[in-house]
Amino acid sequence: MSPKATWFLVAGLAVTLGSLPTVTGHAAIKTNFTKIHYSEDAFSHNQFTNIAYHAKSTKKNAYIWNDTHTKKLYNLKTYPTYTWFKLASGTYKGNSHWIEVTNFVDSKRGWIYSPQLVKGFSTKGYQPTKRSYKQPTYAGGIYHVKSTKKNAYLWNWTHTKKLANLKNYTNQNYSRRHSVLITHQGTSHWYSYVSVTIKKKTINGYVRSSALAAGKTTNHQGQNILQPDDFVATKDYLQYLNDSKYQKLARSLIKLFPNTPVDLGLSQIAAYNFATNDTWEEDPPEEIATTGYKDIVPFTKVATYLMANKTKTNAQKLAGVEKLLDQAGYTKAKRAKLTNYKLGIYILNNVKGGKIDEAGNSLKGNWYGLIIGKTD
Repeated sequence: MSPKATWFLVAGLAVTLGSLPTVTGHAAIKTNFTKIHYSEDAFSHNQFTNIAYHAKSTKKNAYIWNDTHTKKLYNLKTYPTYTWFKLASGTYKGNSHWIEVTNFVDSKRGWIYSPQLVKGFSTKGYQPTKRSYKQPTYAGGIYHVKSTKKNAYLWNWTHTKKLANLKNYTNQNYSRRHSVLITHQGTSHWYSYVSVTIKKKTINGYVRSSALAAGKTTNHQGQNILQPDDFVATKDYLQYLNDSKYQKLARSLIKLFPNTPVDLGLSQIAAYNFATNDTWEEDPPEEIATTGYKDIVPFTKVATYLMANKTKTNAQKLAGVEKLLDQAGYTKAKRAKLTNYKLGIYILNNVKGGKIDEAGNSLKGNWYGLIIGKTD
């Protein structure tokens, strides 16, 4: 990722279902349970095997109570596939057989009479038996969906609801927050916790880890605003330039150099080293190395002109660029002879969503870079 890879991310992501639970302090809790001994460290450190319990009966009532034992919070027979994890033991009215439990994602906590539970994971449904945040094996990194033909379902944590089929979203990159080992009928598979954007909404869930491949996607269909380093090679960058509805000006500029092929590496150099840019809330990105290229000719006056005239029509901009190229000695005839050069170009042309302010508002952004150069 680039130094500004958070360009499209809103700061301060809310804690979502499935994220690492936060164990709060106990001093302020009002409770009618006494002689409480906390054992939450095992849950916080994902030592689930040591503290796993499930309902002795899925047909009889077995209530989980609040801290004051004044309200029934949950009935275990309503959650027949749940495994519950012990957080503490305590005494209520002289009876010491009470334990505090929570579910896997720590969304349902409370106290239950322990004889209503038996130790171990539930044998029903799909059970998350391990969770790991270890990088890079189980968390972090950039991934994409391997196949557009094989189903890659995104599930909720209980594995009871399909949230999306990621084979339909191979044009997105995925970052794993953690992974869980799901066991079902004696078979176990690792699932990665990821987010997918569908109709501008973020959906979080678990996908079979084997459905993902390391690295960025090369499919950019439907993606209209991408950063210079969101691409893998020149081939997928060209796909974006040809398909994006916001790359009309770029396509027109490319035609001014009919025999100078676009190159991704040179385009990244154009974007980071020689461009005009108003998309950054803070400092602009750092320059990148030009290793592998020589005889670079930056058209800085073109970049400056485009930024100064960002609200003009594409036809007006194109005419202005042609005039500046002619003045620089790069006439139509000369440009046609640049067969031993490659073209570096990155254009973000007054596009709403190209800039996101600190409050998360979508604003118009502009980024203009144009150079030519040779490969070493």
